Amino acid sequence: MDTGNNIQYLMRPSSIALLGCSESNVGGQTLKNLLSNGYQGKLYPVHPKHETVCGVACYKSLMEIPDTVDCCVVALRSTLCEGAVDEMKEKGVKAAVFYASGFSEVGKEGRELQKRLTEKLRESGIAACGPNCLGFINFHDNVLLYSAATDISSLKGPIGLVSHSGSICIAFQSAHRGAGFSYNISCGNEAGLSVPDYFRAMIEDEHTEIIVGFLEAIRDPEGLKEVAKLAVERNKPIIILKVGRSEVAQKTASAHSGALASPANVSDAFFRQNHILQVNSFDELNETCELLLKLKNIPLAGPAKVSMTAISGGQLGFCSDVAAEQGLTFANIGEEAKSRIRAALPDFATAKNPLDVTTALFDTDAYQECVRALAADEETGLIMICQDCEANMCADEIGLYRHIVQALCKVRDEIDKPMAVFSPLSSGLVQEYADTFAEHGIPLLQGAHESMRAAALYFQWMQYRKEVAEESSTASEAKVPFEFGTDRSLSERASKALLSAYGIPVAADILVSSKEAAVAAAENIGYPVVMKIDSADILHKTEAKVVKLGVGSAEEAARVYDELMANAHAYNPKARINGVSVQEMVDKGVEVMLGMKSDPVFGPCVMVGIGGIFVEIFKDMSLRLAPVDKSTAMEMIQSLKGKNLLYGARGAEPADVDALCDTIEKFSRLAYDYQDRIAEMDINPIIVLADGKGVKAVDALVVQREAE
Repeated sequence: MDTGNNIQYLMRPSSIALLGCSESNVGGQTLKNLLSNGYQGKLYPVHPKHETVCGVACYKSLMEIPDTVDCCVVALRSTLCEGAVDEMKEKGVKAAVFYASGFSEVGKEGRELQKRLTEKLRESGIAACGPNCLGFINFHDNVLLYSAATDISSLKGPIGLVSHSGSICIAFQSAHRGAGFSYNISCGNEAGLSVPDYFRAMIEDEHTEIIVGFLEAIRDPEGLKEVAKLAVERNKPIIILKVGRSEVAQKTASAHSGALASPANVSDAFFRQNHILQVNSFDELNETCELLLKLKNIPLAGPAKVSMTAISGGQLGFCSDVAAEQGLTFANIGEEAKSRIRAALPDFATAKNPLDVTTALFDTDAYQECVRALAADEETGLIMICQDCEANMCADEIGLYRHIVQALCKVRDEIDKPMAVFSPLSSGLVQEYADTFAEHGIPLLQGAHESMRAAALYFQWMQYRKEVAEESSTASEAKVPFEFGTDRSLSERASKALLSAYGIPVAADILVSSKEAAVAAAENIGYPVVMKIDSADILHKTEAKVVKLGVGSAEEAARVYDELMANAHAYNPKARINGVSVQEMVDKGVEVMLGMKSDPVFGPCVMVGIGGIFVEIFKDMSLRLAPVDKSTAMEMIQSLKGKNLLYGARGAEPADVDALCDTIEKFSRLAYDYQDRIAEMDINPIIVLADGKGVKAVDALVVQREAE
């Protein structure tokens, strides 16, 4: 049965049974939450020893309840949950919440217990939240299948939260910025419904405008891909705060919820490629929600550039630094805007962006004219106003700035560009200002760092919407057939044969088995040449001394052949030697490394780095999940610190970047097509030749997955 079709009975049940319910346990607290927060459906506490619970008639068993039951709250220990599913199936229950811990987060026995629970839930079609969770709240329908005491009377709003941590549910709900919530879901171990199931329900929900996830792991990446695209199409941003950026955090997440965590750069790539916004703190999350809720429906009428004002030169300098750290670009305003600003400000002011408004602090007409001029400039995409709004300002200060607040609201009603106001400090806000700005749809943010991060994510969201709108569905190319053989690691020639099958250019080579053949091959290719042992049993050629560069004559080729064979036998007497590969010497160009590794959650990851051996020393690499298209390949290249080497740094000839992008795309398709066969793969280096002359792979290694 499809549990997804029954999620409505979880989110909006008309009748609820609470199994194992007593006034002193989590079932009783859930009942109290429902009673005190105005739930309108039928309630049936179930406990063999009680006549009533919290004044509500109690039943000895689920089967004694005379009416149909939409949803059950299971307040029973972990070992009783399987039996509860059997009873619910017999009763025709459509949904359930399991609070108990003791499942996949506690070891092998717990994992087996959760596996059995998942199978029973799938067979029964019950849409289940948990286990190992606090439950959830549907704020607009007063449904609180939630085991922590709470009052939702003033918390209704447009933010939907899904969290692997129940404590975070409590904290984020308590520290919200005033917008309120549609849902607060502690999803736990996801034995039944998964995070994408909840996200999809929120996308379809009329009350939800922003979807937030506090995630320790991604258990269903394919499902998340699907709902993320739908979220962009519906203009409902998904914002993720992901745990596991350090090894310690990954281990903690696993212990907490049985989560399998991937390295941060892999999950980062997944989020970026699937149009999901990512924050790194709860403060960033709060401010990003505040900004997007008010601005996401305003079309970006200019480029992704900021115009910023402040009432202090010091503030302006500090905020400009923070903006640069967040990757924001300031608009290069034109002469018309500068002329209008000069006319509005005193002679000692400088008409530029970012703009110190100087004495316009005391002249609302001048301030308004400056903002209008910035908004009218075609380079401006977003206006950010730095304004003192700290909560503890004295009454006189609040009065002094009140006229600025009112003036900014008046300008906002006139212009067609999005505008946000922010306090440079994260110390609370003057509520009067917040209320006034809110009436005019202006987000009031706090903290320079958090505000600039929110602005950067606003631009990113607008870019995501553009990307999804412009996406064209193209038929995927057929998988290229290839015989891998049985060796765990393919030889260099076999590895290159696979690359060549996917259209990746490789250095010309001839395999020989005698010194005479080596000389003939070298003369055929043209000196100088490279000579290497070809063997699946000798992977580290430099270490084994079985590679020689720049062989320049027949005499040298004959001698090197004998040396390489002798070195190979000395290094590994049992190695199977295919022969010596005589290759063309490709030494003019930029060395680039392409790599692939398989992540247990997300699948094949493709990496690119500048510099051959230096890529590992300087850690200058960019990573994406396979497959990637040419535009994503270019994005990867542009993110490298050493990218200028490809564009003719220090007078060198520019390299063929377009051919490199094409190669990255083909390499990623190979990785994707054979993800069930290949564990890792490297081209190090691939030489990027001069512009228009392509690329050539000169060394390669493919490692197959171990047989399971």
